Amino acid sequence: MPEWPSLSIKEAAERTGYNEEYIRRLIRQGKLDAVKVGPSYLIRADSLERYLAETKTSADGRAGPRGKRRSK
Repeated sequence: MPEWPSLSIKEAAERTGYNEEYIRRLIRQGKLDAVKVGPSYLIRADSLERYLAETKTSADGRAGPRGKRRSK
């Protein structure tokens, strides 16, 4: 186990509102610091907080978690 505060992919998804697959994509792209422990990843909590802070200041309107879509 790492000596720094960490989150599982599921915990990170619950905390942020992102889909678990999107969290995995961020790890693969190197946007989140994580280590693989067995079949799972542990994400550095400070890395996730840093990424969230960057998305809030981003001019890209696509940044941030998606809400549930309403059907018409």
